[in-house]
Order: sequence, then C-alpha cells, then structure tokens
Amino acid sequence: MTTKRAMAWVGSILFGAVVTAVIIFPDIQIGPIAIGFGTTLEKFAYSNVLLLFLSMGSVAFIWLDYFLGTDYLKR
Repeated sequence: MTTKRAMAWVGSILFGAVVTAVIIFPDIQIGPIAIGFGTTLEKFAYSNVLLLFLSMGSVAFIWLDYFLGTDYLKR
C-alpha cells in the first residue's frame, strides 16, 4: 500500500509539473489550434503557475487514487 501511495503522490506531482510546463512554455500551432502560451515564468504570473500546477496535480491525484486503490478519497 505504501508503494501505491508513493506512486500516487509522485505521479500527480510529475503530471502537474509536465502539464504546467507544456501550457506555459511552448508555442505550437496546429492549424487553428494553439498549444501553449509561448512565454516564460517571469512573464506568466506566479500565482497562475501555482494554480495551474495544483489543479492539474489534483486531477491526476484523484484518478491515480481511484485506479491504484489507495483509498485516500473514500468511494
């Protein structure tokens, strides 16, 4: 159980960091769809970076808790 709980924490932190970086740093155009803002952390508000990281990490944590069966959140 401890390994599963560690996987849930580490996985959600990594997912939050990767998604935050993908949203902030790149500027990729795929037809009419744009991926990322193409900016830096200095130009992007720090509070927005934190909120983005926490929200994406929280979503990943909820799903990892469900799939791994760690029972942090009761069903």
